[in-house]
Amino acid sequence: MTIREIGDFISIGLGIVVIAYVSYCLINQRVWIRKEFAWKSRDEYPQIFTMNIILGVLFGVWIIAGSLLL
Repeated sequence: MTIREIGDFISIGLGIVVIAYVSYCLINQRVWIRKEFAWKSRDEYPQIFTMNIILGVLFGVWIIAGSLLL
């Protein structure tokens, strides 16, 4: 197993963790707010929640696809 293959496995694992976090946020309708160091509901921070979901899915898919395609 080469270093490239190990890096690909790590990237896939990281992508899965990001997608799992986004899934958790979607299921519970909450998002982690660092400013307040607490979980807040979708109703309290609707723009942050939406941005978190969209960017999280894009970032997670990008990490996984990048390691599988290259």
